[in-house]
Parts: sequence; structure tokens; C-alpha cells
Amino acid sequence: MADNKKAFVRKHVFINRRLQGQYMLTFLVPMLIMMAFWLGTLYFASQSIINTTVTIIKRDIDNTVAVELQDKTDPGVETYKNAIEEIRYYLRGFSSNKEYRRAVLHSLLWIFGAGFFLVIIQIVLLTIFFSHRLAGPIYRFEKACHSLIEGNYTKEIRLRKNDEMKNLASLFNDAIRVTRERLRMLEDTSDEKKREETLSSIQI
Repeated sequence: MADNKKAFVRKHVFINRRLQGQYMLTFLVPMLIMMAFWLGTLYFASQSIINTTVTIIKRDIDNTVAVELQDKTDPGVETYKNAIEEIRYYLRGFSSNKEYRRAVLHSLLWIFGAGFFLVIIQIVLLTIFFSHRLAGPIYRFEKACHSLIEGNYTKEIRLRKNDEMKNLASLFNDAIRVTRERLRMLEDTSDEKKREETLSSIQI
């Protein structure tokens, strides 16, 4: 037999505009800060690579020139040609320079390691912050449900100032209050008509 019921189709993106908008902002702002931080990290990494490259090249070229021209009070054209050829040879093979690679790797590990560590700290703090605002109310709802199961209709949910689900807590407390009043009326009233009216309002 075919199921004639239509599948659930969500018609509204925002169910609770205030709550969803608040969470969108609270997640969007840290994400933008994180992106800006990573862009800054990439900038400092590129600057570090450039500075390291320039420093090593300058030092090695100075050493090459010093070696070629040492002990020569009046170097000739051939000496300068040899020095230039040595510099060209050095520049062609510079990318395979082990010292350069170690220096660049050390700089990148330091910069990205520090950046990754700070991002992890930020994510942990955000997770703790948001989970507290949700985990606390959920715990209180669970305690209230256990109290109802045990037959205690006197405990209501009290949330902190910045906790979420306040509307649901208020509705839950109203449900407890109304149920308590109905049970009290059934227990205390001796009027059969009121008892029947109260029972008729309850669907079991």
C-alpha cells in the first residue's frame, strides 16, 4: 500500500531568526579572525623566506667574490670573469642548497607551528564557550524529565543569563505548572462536574 503522506519539505531557512542569527555571527566573526590570522601567517612566512633567501645569497656571493679576489691587488678582467662565472654557477644550483632548505624549513615550521597552535587554542575556547551555553540547559532538561518520571511536578527549569533555549524552558515550565494545577484540582476537588471537565481536557 502506497504511503500517501507527503515527505517533509523545509519551507523556511530560519526557524528561530534570533538564535540562528546569533550563532551565525558568533561563528562568522571568529572564522574571519582566523582567516585574517592565516593571511598574516602566510605574509610573515613569505617575508621570512625572502629574507632568508636574500641573506644566504648575499653571504655566499660575498664569500665567492672574496675568495676569487683575495691576495690580488690588481685583479684583471679574467679574474672578474671567473668570479661572475662562479656566481652564475652558484645561483643555478641555489635551489638545491641544503643549508638554504634547512633554513627555510625551520622558518616555516616555526611560523606555521605557532599559528596552528594559536588556532587550536581558539577552537578549543570557542568549543568550550558554545558547549557550555547548550550543555547546561540540556542537563537541566534531563534533570527535570527525570523528576517528572519520578512524579515530582514541583521542580522547574532555571537557566543562566546567557544560556540558550530559554523559550523552550519557559514553555516546559508552563507545561509543568499546568499539569501540576490539573493534578491538584483532581486531587482536591469534590465536585464531580469539575473533575469531569478537567479529565475531558486531558488526552491520554
